[in-house]
Amino acid sequence: MQVLPEAPPISNILPMKIILLLSSLVLTVHATAAVSNIPATGWNHDMVINGAGPYALSVTGTMDGGFGQPENWTWVEAGTYLNPDGNSQTIPGFIAGTHASLTGNGTFTFQPFTGNNALGLNGGQSGVLGLDVPAAYTAISLYGASGFGPKTATVTLTFTDTSTTAFNVASGTGIGTDWFNTGADKAFAAGARASNRGEDGNTRIFIGENAIIGINESYFTLAPADQLKLLQSVTVTNTGGDRMAIFALSGEAVPEPSSTMLFAACGMAGLLRRRRA
Repeated sequence: MQVLPEAPPISNILPMKIILLLSSLVLTVHATAAVSNIPATGWNHDMVINGAGPYALSVTGTMDGGFGQPENWTWVEAGTYLNPDGNSQTIPGFIAGTHASLTGNGTFTFQPFTGNNALGLNGGQSGVLGLDVPAAYTAISLYGASGFGPKTATVTLTFTDTSTTAFNVASGTGIGTDWFNTGADKAFAAGARASNRGEDGNTRIFIGENAIIGINESYFTLAPADQLKLLQSVTVTNTGGDRMAIFALSGEAVPEPSSTMLFAACGMAGLLRRRRA
C-alpha cells in the first residue's frame, strides 16, 4: 500500500502565500512606474536662443561655436523670429515644460530658457548636478546631445553615504549621440536650430530646419544595493572631445508600499496569527 506524504500544515503554507502576494503587488507597482523630473542644481550654460533679442545676450554658449561663443549654431525655442531678410518666420524647436520621452521610458522637464538651462561640457570636463532632495531611485535618465559627431561619457552617481557608482555612455549612444540623428535613443525632436546674426543688433537669426535635430536619452538601471541608498548627485564627464550638452535629469523613484499592499499584509498576517493560535 502506497503511503502518501503528509500535507504540510497550513501555518507553513501561509507565509509563502503572503510573500508571493506581496511580491506580486510590488511588481505591479514597479511595472507602472516611469522616470520623471528630478529637480537639481548645477546647470552652467544657457544654450537655447529665445525671446526677441539681442540674441548675442540670449545664450552663453553654442553647439558649434563652443562655450563663451554666442554667435553660432545652437538650440532654439520654438516660436516666431526675424530671419536674415527681416521677415517673420515661425520655426519648431524646444518647447518649455515637461515632455514624454520618445523612448517610452517616462518624462523629462526642460530648465527655463531664460537662464542657465544646460550642463555644458567640453572634452575632458566634468559637471555635477546636485539633487535638491536626495532620494532613492531604481533608474535615472539624462537627456542631451553632443556636437561634431559621437562622443563617450562617464556618469558617476554619488550617494549620501559617500559611496559611488559609475556608468559608461558608449560612443554614439544617449547623450553621446550627435544632435543630428535618427537613433533609438531619441527623446525629443526639436526639428530646428538657429544661429545668431551679428548684424542688425543681433535681432535676426539664421534658421536651419531639419527633422532629425533633437536630444537623446541615456537610461541607467541602478543595482539593487544602490536602490537602497539616497542619491545625492550625478557627475557627468565628457570623455569624447568637442562638446556635450545635458538638458534634463529624470529618475524612477523606489516605490513605497501602497495602502493596498499594507492592508493585504496586515490582513494576511492577522489570518496567520489566528491559524497558529
